[in-house]
Amino acid sequence: MVTESVQSVTRERNIEAQSAFASTLVADVEKTPHSKASLSDGPHTNVYGSAIDTPTSQAGTDAVYAAKAALLNQALLDMGMGRYQWLLFVITSVGWLLDSFWLMSFYAIAPSASNEAQFFYSYDKEAYLFISLFVGITTGATAWPWMSDFLGRKWIFTSTVVLMGMGGLVGAGMPAFTGLCVVGFVVGFAVAGNQVVDAMILLESIPASHQFLVTIQGAFWGLGQLVASAVGWAFIAEYTCGTGPDEISTATALSHQSRATHSGSGGSSSAGNSSSCHYVSNKGWRYVWWTFGCITLFLYLCRFTFPLRETPKYLLSKRRDAEATQLVKDIAAYNKRRTWLEESSFARIDSTVDASTPGSRRQPRLRALLTATGPLGAFVLCLLWSATGLTFILHKTYISKFLVTKGVASITATTVTTDYLYSRYLYVAVCAIPGPIIAGLLIEAKGLGRTRTGGIIAVLTGLVMSLATVSRSRNALLAFECILSFLEAANLAVLTTYTVEIFAAPFRGFGMGVMGFLWGVLGLIASIVTAFEGGAAGGAPVWFSGAIWVVLGVAWLGVPETKGRAAA
Repeated sequence: MVTESVQSVTRERNIEAQSAFASTLVADVEKTPHSKASLSDGPHTNVYGSAIDTPTSQAGTDAVYAAKAALLNQALLDMGMGRYQWLLFVITSVGWLLDSFWLMSFYAIAPSASNEAQFFYSYDKEAYLFISLFVGITTGATAWPWMSDFLGRKWIFTSTVVLMGMGGLVGAGMPAFTGLCVVGFVVGFAVAGNQVVDAMILLESIPASHQFLVTIQGAFWGLGQLVASAVGWAFIAEYTCGTGPDEISTATALSHQSRATHSGSGGSSSAGNSSSCHYVSNKGWRYVWWTFGCITLFLYLCRFTFPLRETPKYLLSKRRDAEATQLVKDIAAYNKRRTWLEESSFARIDSTVDASTPGSRRQPRLRALLTATGPLGAFVLCLLWSATGLTFILHKTYISKFLVTKGVASITATTVTTDYLYSRYLYVAVCAIPGPIIAGLLIEAKGLGRTRTGGIIAVLTGLVMSLATVSRSRNALLAFECILSFLEAANLAVLTTYTVEIFAAPFRGFGMGVMGFLWGVLGLIASIVTAFEGGAAGGAPVWFSGAIWVVLGVAWLGVPETKGRAAA
């Protein structure tokens, strides 16, 4: 009875606070001078005309922050999407490009790097490079988002981009494979943190009517794969020895570099004969990473042409109301617009809400995370991120092994020519680009939203994974790989958007860190399994991957919808 009484009082006080907040908002709009262009006459809508809600309560947050976030969301909606936000969309999308760019670079360099003479041992070491990468991804996807709740989003974004570029430049000169694996860890550590923080920065700086852009920026994931494949193709094809049917001898490679004919450079080395593949004739993979590192640092320097600021919702979550207000004013000035937001509006909320009531206290991060999604929603979200990390790696490896038993020749750097391999990389990368764009439009459509779109993509992913077993040629398998690339990019974009929306700014980084840990550690497990499991024929992992996505497609309906709601 006492608990019910306390809850009743809390609800009454929260209602009073929300009422006071609403009157404050109206007063501010009436009293602050603004041009007609700065405010919308009617309710704000998304691209399909559906109304946008700016709720004054948010699960997992305290009443004070929820009211202030609603006020900030209304101010951003009234100001509209301007030049600052559009440039921020481009900058954060380039972050997605760099993340995918660097992940693809490992597939580009691994065969030739592990085959180099001074890296060679009596067993294949290529798998260790990917294991190091996923150890870094697991660590980065956990640590960087969590740190962003304390250090800020801007600092994390800057640090991860620099770390990627420097890692590439250092890794390109590594004299030993162990050192390359260490650099692989560092690059993975930076990549995983950058991708998550990019989404957070964009979401916390744009009006709620354009939150779907977080999904659309996932198109740059495929674009990054495309650029990495194209650049890698040029260097690997010309300056690599001993990796496939079109391999060249050390002497021939040297003649390419010196552009002179050497006597005795005739025959090719035998496939996989690393003893004849020396550093001087195998610089292709080093040129790839040197180029990638320079591109990354160049794009980082280009960032300084744009006045990147901290996000207003992060500042608000740290109770830095004055800075958040000034930032919104600066964004409005950059957009050549005006805003009615004043610090006094936030001050009135502080004086209205009773901070001593239980509902007005900020919850511990883990409890806030569970409150935001509900126990079932949190469980489903964890499964979705885990499946994303596990199944795509398992399926890619075991579908090839399974089809070998059906007469379809395997496709690796040692069994096909470089031109054939990289042309497949390009086809798969191109197919990934439209996935997030289409998904970004679907999540705002009437009758769909985030959960139903995610569910549809998940079911289609499971069906395509299972149907890929009917392939009886390399071209048929390529068709399924392209469809899966489309669905994988769309799934990752929708899942990232939903996750950053469902968590409020005070614990958004922590929530993303938990999901990032699950994504990374399951990817690490998949990499270890595929590296050391000797069975070649079993199709069980393929069927398992397909089945789990069909089940998760239905489970998507168990999480709360975020469509039409401004993220706190």
